[in-house]
Amino acid sequence: MMQLYGSIELLTGYASRTQQARRISEDWVARHAYCLRCESGELTPTPANTETCDFVCPQCDHGYELKSKCGAFTTRVVDGAYGAMLRTIRANRTPTFLLLEYSRDWSITGFTAIHHSLITESSIVARKPLAATARRAGWVGCSIVMPEIAVDGKIPIIINERIEPPAQVRGSFRKLESLSQLSHERRNWAAIMLNLIRKLPEDSFKLSDVYKFEDQLKLIFPGNNNVKPKIRQQLQVLRDAGILTFLGGGKYRFARYK
Repeated sequence: MMQLYGSIELLTGYASRTQQARRISEDWVARHAYCLRCESGELTPTPANTETCDFVCPQCDHGYELKSKCGAFTTRVVDGAYGAMLRTIRANRTPTFLLLEYSRDWSITGFTAIHHSLITESSIVARKPLAATARRAGWVGCSIVMPEIAVDGKIPIIINERIEPPAQVRGSFRKLESLSQLSHERRNWAAIMLNLIRKLPEDSFKLSDVYKFEDQLKLIFPGNNNVKPKIRQQLQVLRDAGILTFLGGGKYRFARYK
């Protein structure tokens, strides 16, 4: 069983368990994590208070944001300032999120990467502003809504205390990398479409199956009056990204990776 801390001395001087967890989880990532985007075997901590980024790859400069929790992450992951996250997404600087789960005895139970290309404006929500009596009165945080992110973007690194092979993890990560080259508006559409069609019962489906999401997409994008053409366009985007294979005759299937 893998322990989170390298030395019990890391806990010295930190009164609350939240502070202890932050300290030792950052230390563990600095010692054990690797870049998913390139072949770098390490991640470098960023300076304190760096906006929306805790680690960066020293080779490709890709950013990572660490979240840790005692127990399992569920439908929402609490993050930092809502405005800062929006700016990061709109500037195409979204970090990959690293979700580290541990037990009460500091044993690691899970470690999952959330691919940066699928963290879009539609997958984050603002939290309630802090009360007027709070030290940071009016401050607005955000949460990542996990059901809004397609399963493709939730990449296990450690699952059920088992370490996944790095080549496999990087392979899963790179399948989505082409989406990160899209503008944030186009990436938002592609991420939503991917999440919707992943809810279809089979890996193979027809265009008519996807058209069933038309009313749902009209609610998400009320300013768009041409949803069906947009659906066809996004299927082409996902096909060009290598995520879908076009079979002809209005039929598609999810690509089969080697």
